[in-house]
Amino acid sequence: MQMARLFKIVEDHKASKWLRFSNYIIDFVAFYLILLVVAALTGFFIGYFYTVNDVEVLAQKFENLNDFLVRIMALILYGLFMFSVEYISKGRSLGKIITGTMVVKTDASDLSFQDYFVRNISRAIPFDQLSFFGKNGWHDTIFDTRVVNKKNFEESRRLKQDLDNLGNNSENNFIQND
Repeated sequence: MQMARLFKIVEDHKASKWLRFSNYIIDFVAFYLILLVVAALTGFFIGYFYTVNDVEVLAQKFENLNDFLVRIMALILYGLFMFSVEYISKGRSLGKIITGTMVVKTDASDLSFQDYFVRNISRAIPFDQLSFFGKNGWHDTIFDTRVVNKKNFEESRRLKQDLDNLGNNSENNFIQND
């Protein structure tokens, strides 16, 4: 993976560790609430279409699943859930929407499909959830991304683009007036 340039505009608007922690808690709770709703609906439909005996057999199979396997499946599902939400909302999960943050590349560009996918699947790395208490989270460091304050970042990026355009327009006007 090629290291992206680290733009000052990104570092100037980087979200605090406590905002990142809030994002994680909100997203984690939302994920498990959705998982509970899906499980309840699945149980309802299974109970509706199958006999009580079939449901009891199925419930026993789920009770006998290996705890480690269940945790791995939950991590993978969480990564896929976060990928889907962030990809659809262009860098914002429920937690990021509530806290006013978003994810961007360190070079201030938007993420690609692949960037969102590998960044969120990497959440399965053990203890990644706590890594943002360091300088940057592991899934941000590895994939050259940062979580930034959306409003301030976008305003700074717009101002920078306006200044760049002003310089380009002045050169064009100067050349055209000759």
